[in-house]
Amino acid sequence: MLENGRERAAKIDRRYHAAFDRFLFQKRWMSAFGLFIGLSYSAWMFSSRGALQVSTGQLSQPHFAWNQSGCENCHLPNIPIRTDASGGQNIANIARNNQQCNETCHAVTNHFASQTKPEMLASESCSSCHREHLGYDRSLVEVSDRDCARCHADMAAAGVNTQKTHTAIRSFSADGDGAHPEFKSLQTDPGTIRFSHIQHMRPGQPKELGGAEAKTLEMLPEKYRAGFKDRVSRGMPIQLTCSDCHSRDVELKGYEGLELVESVTTSAVQSSGHMLYKPIEFEKHCVACHTLDGLPHALNRAQTSQAIRSLLPIKQLEQFRDQPATPMDIEAREMRLLAIMGDGGETCKKCHQPADELDSESLVKPSQLNVQWLRDASFTHGAHLMVACRECHAEAYASTNDLFDFTVNRNSEMEANQVMIAGLPKCRECHIQDAQARSKAFAKNKHIASADCVDCHRYHVDPPPIPSRTKTSSLTELHRFLINEISP
Repeated sequence: MLENGRERAAKIDRRYHAAFDRFLFQKRWMSAFGLFIGLSYSAWMFSSRGALQVSTGQLSQPHFAWNQSGCENCHLPNIPIRTDASGGQNIANIARNNQQCNETCHAVTNHFASQTKPEMLASESCSSCHREHLGYDRSLVEVSDRDCARCHADMAAAGVNTQKTHTAIRSFSADGDGAHPEFKSLQTDPGTIRFSHIQHMRPGQPKELGGAEAKTLEMLPEKYRAGFKDRVSRGMPIQLTCSDCHSRDVELKGYEGLELVESVTTSAVQSSGHMLYKPIEFEKHCVACHTLDGLPHALNRAQTSQAIRSLLPIKQLEQFRDQPATPMDIEAREMRLLAIMGDGGETCKKCHQPADELDSESLVKPSQLNVQWLRDASFTHGAHLMVACRECHAEAYASTNDLFDFTVNRNSEMEANQVMIAGLPKCRECHIQDAQARSKAFAKNKHIASADCVDCHRYHVDPPPIPSRTKTSSLTELHRFLINEISP
């Protein structure tokens, strides 16, 4: 028979609470000891060494001297340093944290204050973007896309120039609203040189396919033949390659011939030293085929006239050619030299556009050859050595077969206005933002890379000035900017 509740309750001794507990004394001492330890530990947490107990990880290289001590250099008492913490969004707390960074080490005013609304800057602390305690090798400028999107998703709300049309950008891989726009610096070519890549990539560089003027090694002046004789057979047209005109700013040992081949193996290493290819120079890259009969290049109108008068005598001609000259040679050369000044610089017009004003000191317009095309980005060729030139510059090859499609004819002036650099869709073939999509694409393409904003952009700087092709110091400064050493 089952027991009811009353029967079960009758079995319980109602005086159990009055029974002696032999462990009561120990329990009281353990409680007091635990309370003492807790209070002591809490007090120790306010010391410099105790603060390490709440550290979320190792400091980065610039701040590593404070990894074991020195938390107070960044952290203020009772003020959260992160804006997502309780009280962290308080404008006064943000201002004090930013002031702590600036007064301690960094002489930095509000980032890009000339183009950003004051209220937007006031709500951003240094730690909003520059996150610490992520490891010794973590760069403080490697900010997440969501940090960039706080402003760039609605630039009209963040920027001071409300009259300007701002493009909303949320990510590099997004489609539709928030997608990265096409690169504006690739829309037009600012250069004024008439030059045909297609013609110069034909064997012998003839104007038309099979042209009799195709250059052979024997047609070049003796002193320029050495650079081609090892790869051109006698009597055969000269085949130029990318590296004949485009030379690296920093050479990489063991990778000297990468630009000569049509495909590049994945073994090619990235280089933080090689940034951009050197500017094209007439005296280095053009003069072998386009001799000016001894006349120096890049002279103004008065200098050209004076140089021509000094080069006309027979003695000058013989000295230049280093061989006896016939009367016919002299006459032909005189005609070529005089044609340079004739009709406003007839010879110069082969490559240059004439100056707008006839009385201009210069015979031609400035060349304005770009050294860096993606002016708002920190693009470097050194990071893309494993990719063949033609992958991103296919228009310069017009290739459909093993090497070049010689059935392609183009007007050099029309081609000179064409930018032969692949745009955004080509970059997206390798640069993928989503980690799962990157992993999936890697099975087919070993050149897959990330697509974070900071891969190509730096914050709070104006676009760097386009360096002049004649000023190597500008190129050096640009390189330093690209590797984040300086801000222009």
